[in-house]
Amino acid sequence: MINHRQTVKRYFGNNRGFTLIEAIAVLIILGIVSAMAISRGMATDEVQLLSEVNTLKGHLRFAQYKALNDLPGVQWGINVAGSSYALVKVDASSSTNPLSLPGESSYTHNFAGGITASVTGSNPILFDEWGSPGTSAITVSVGGKMINITPYTGFIP
Repeated sequence: MINHRQTVKRYFGNNRGFTLIEAIAVLIILGIVSAMAISRGMATDEVQLLSEVNTLKGHLRFAQYKALNDLPGVQWGINVAGSSYALVKVDASSSTNPLSLPGESSYTHNFAGGITASVTGSNPILFDEWGSPGTSAITVSVGGKMINITPYTGFIP
């Protein structure tokens, strides 16, 4: 007669499997390799360009917000000048007064890493008391990335 205990012990008794330390070591190695692969997948220049585009969008929206909350006849906007831009306020006497940008120590923001910008349409980009940039479409090109400002509504995607 076959002894079931001996048969079970012969097939399953000698399997030890992985220890907890071995499993943790494999997970740590996989984490390091995946972190290296992710960091190599994203170029620093592309991340820096997207950061500058998003910063400019935020400053355009800030200028639009300031125009919406100011007196009629006062316009707020952004004056783009190649490798930098500035926040401007144009009052009824048509004088341009530069003001400090939010999160900046001065009224100008210099693009990092040799990034430049150009404007197709009116420059400076001015918003009226309704938040409108006027009747023509305005396109800002920042290092090849486009920011389109919708005419009449001033929508900035």
